[in-house]
Amino acid sequence: MPDMHSCIERLSEIRERMGWLYGSEDLCVLLYSLVKRARPQRVVELGTGFGVSTAWIAAALKENETGVLHSYDNGSHYASDPARRFLAELEGPLRTLIEPGQDYPSFMRALLAWAGVADFAQVHVEDIDFAAIATAPALHGGIDMLFSDFNHSPDSIQALLGHFLPRLSSTASVFIDSASTQRLSYLTLERIVDDLNCNKIPVGLARCWAPQEASAAIDRVQRSRFRLMHLIEGRARAQNSTAWLSIEPVDVVPTVAEFFH
Repeated sequence: MPDMHSCIERLSEIRERMGWLYGSEDLCVLLYSLVKRARPQRVVELGTGFGVSTAWIAAALKENETGVLHSYDNGSHYASDPARRFLAELEGPLRTLIEPGQDYPSFMRALLAWAGVADFAQVHVEDIDFAAIATAPALHGGIDMLFSDFNHSPDSIQALLGHFLPRLSSTASVFIDSASTQRLSYLTLERIVDDLNCNKIPVGLARCWAPQEASAAIDRVQRSRFRLMHLIEGRARAQNSTAWLSIEPVDVVPTVAEFFH
């Protein structure tokens, strides 16, 4: 396993060679920094892709010496002709990870092992089903960070927040890639956050809850403040934004510090 210095060099190689494909060459570094700072225990990524953000998030967890990333993708993109051409044209050390007839799980295992972060990331090769993932036993205890690079349509955003809101920790962050520069997605997020901060539950969220979940979800909304930030890149391309929804407990003194010893 590479040491931390070698790990950073390999992460940089992954970022430079592969990050541009899905526009994650800068976002992966931001996520790495936020994970380093917040020290989350449970991180969820919806849409593994070629594992650029996956590797960077896992590296931050490794440096923290705590936490695990659960990343989900059915790998359908891996079998496409454009993906095959992209992998065939890779240069440098990453080229050695590609083997004839290699399937998606094998590629991801090889990539994460080469980056030295395999112990901190679990890649689940399956369809992205919000309800099934949100209730996965491995995520019990609260999700601290959720990164969705999957589908940012208005219906998908409502379903995402509806299924995951009851299972987020009290100080969680949700990132939805590309939503901030798509008009309908942007407006959907703005309206949802306005409603939640007024203790109103949009129907699109509430219909995702089972009866036994509704009370806990409503309590979470009433005890939380929701802040929405739109992170826009200075790049002229389709994937050039990320919406960041921060959830904070409503508290006069927003700190976990102990004042009395």
